[in-house]
Amino acid sequence: YSNVRRYLTDGMLPPKDAVRIEEMINYFNYDYPAPTGNDPFSISAEYTDCPWNRDHKLVHIGLKGKEINMKNAPANNLVFLIDVSGSMNSPDKLGLLKSGLYLLVDQLREKDQVAIVVYASASGLVLPSISGNNKDQIKSVIEQLDAGGSTAGGEGIKLAYKVAKENFIADGNNRVILVTDGDFNVGVSSESGLIRLIEEKREDDIFLTVLGFGSGNLKDSKMEQLADKGNGNYSYIDNILEAKKV
Repeated sequence: YSNVRRYLTDGMLPPKDAVRIEEMINYFNYDYPAPTGNDPFSISAEYTDCPWNRDHKLVHIGLKGKEINMKNAPANNLVFLIDVSGSMNSPDKLGLLKSGLYLLVDQLREKDQVAIVVYASASGLVLPSISGNNKDQIKSVIEQLDAGGSTAGGEGIKLAYKVAKENFIADGNNRVILVTDGDFNVGVSSESGLIRLIEEKREDDIFLTVLGFGSGNLKDSKMEQLADKGNGNYSYIDNILEAKKV
């Protein structure tokens, strides 16, 4: 939805592949009733006439899961995998990325673990896994990130999953958060190669969230596919309010 909004705000129609109906519907919050008792989710259903074709009917099914108090949520083992290639060097990419990650860091708890891996012409671990209590240290590492070089996305993903596995939390949320404009052009650059890599790693109960930034070389469909294969989710972030929502 946010990517489609960006195109429309800029006075352009989005490409067909950027319009995914399920994402348009699920972008918004709905006031469905919460589940009761031991039910894991509630179901709200509606059957009605189709407004644009009276010969058709529409069925609307809404699912509402249990709301979790994040203070009591399982511990997080997060590895930020941050694209610092030359194409990220703009305020709507690396600049907005930093502001968004600061918001996430503010929510971390002592039992949460965070590591930071960067990738450009080469990939590297710039922050070994530390407690979420070390907010100033985590933010300092993020603040010092600079963009330059080409994009070795495949090598960065391998290293990020390795770090996540080394700090694995049983019964926790073990997750690589890939932050990029989607411009993979060095290393394991084919979609099939990246997908096989991510499918293999999800068997270790380490999942993938992908956050897309910027425009121009944004590989929107590739990033959504990577997140799907990694049992994760994909969001496009076009401003700080969207970053806060995500």
